[in-house]
Amino acid sequence: MTRFLFDTEERLDWQTDASCAQIGGDAWFPEPGDPGTAARIICSSCPVQQECLDYALQERIEHGLWGGRSPNERKQLQRARKDVRAS
Repeated sequence: MTRFLFDTEERLDWQTDASCAQIGGDAWFPEPGDPGTAARIICSSCPVQQECLDYALQERIEHGLWGGRSPNERKQLQRARKDVRAS
């Protein structure tokens, strides 16, 4: 059990460097139809944007903007990755 908790904490170390962690707020969970432009701008210059996106893809997170991508955009990336692996 202790090893599992350590692994989880280690996997999430990148979050301390995330721009959104310094700002907070609901911008990363926009209402339907809202593209989340303000959050995407912040994500675009975040030093851990790729780690954030990779985490959301790996964990199959279905809500909010992660790595500057919406749930639908992440689903498209997942499909594209599967297609590349299948080739």
